[in-house]
Amino acid sequence: MNDETKNKIAAQAAELHFAENLPAEIEGFALKKIFAADDDKFIFFTCTSDETHCALTTYFHTETNEFKVRQRIGLTEFCLTKFFTSDFAHFKELLDAQLDDVLKNLREIRGDKLNRFLREKNFHAWKFGAELPATLEGFELFIKPAAPVEVTNGSLIVLNYADFALGSDFVLYYNIYSDEFSGETRINGAPHVTYTFDAKTLPELTDKLKENLTDELRLIRRLSEKI
Repeated sequence: MNDETKNKIAAQAAELHFAENLPAEIEGFALKKIFAADDDKFIFFTCTSDETHCALTTYFHTETNEFKVRQRIGLTEFCLTKFFTSDFAHFKELLDAQLDDVLKNLREIRGDKLNRFLREKNFHAWKFGAELPATLEGFELFIKPAAPVEVTNGSLIVLNYADFALGSDFVLYYNIYSDEFSGETRINGAPHVTYTFDAKTLPELTDKLKENLTDELRLIRRLSEKI
């Protein structure tokens, strides 16, 4: 990010008194004001909860010339599209109106709820999912099938085993548009697609998890510890 852009954004923030009156803690999240460039982004502030492994970042993205809010749940990060705008004053209005609620929802995001698409697949009665161990190969069962988390583009995280110290995990998604389950691994923060767990039905998914999940987690750990 060039100095001209940084200075322009900083001047706009000062003119709008952006984030000046935000408290040090909001809905259990610690607020940290940054107001500095990071590659192609200008970061305004972050809200972090170490207890829940969740965080939120507000920033300006030079690549798209937009102000954005990025949300992190465990090791999975994605932007909240409702905050996309090229108008700084509008961005401030959106945050003023919705930041508290967004953080409250983020804090409670792993509540016990299923959307109708998963109910139609009889997901609530999935015995294998209900019997998954709390830890497996040193990975914590962070997101359980009983409490999936909606992310972006019609996808929900229905299973997540994570090692936060390594920054590595295994994520299983269900997409409502393709009506399919798929997997992704993260090695020291870098995502990698795996096709091992692609499935259309719960019985098919169950068989693939029984056969491959333990080995997949062992592989993630082995690769993570090599780096």
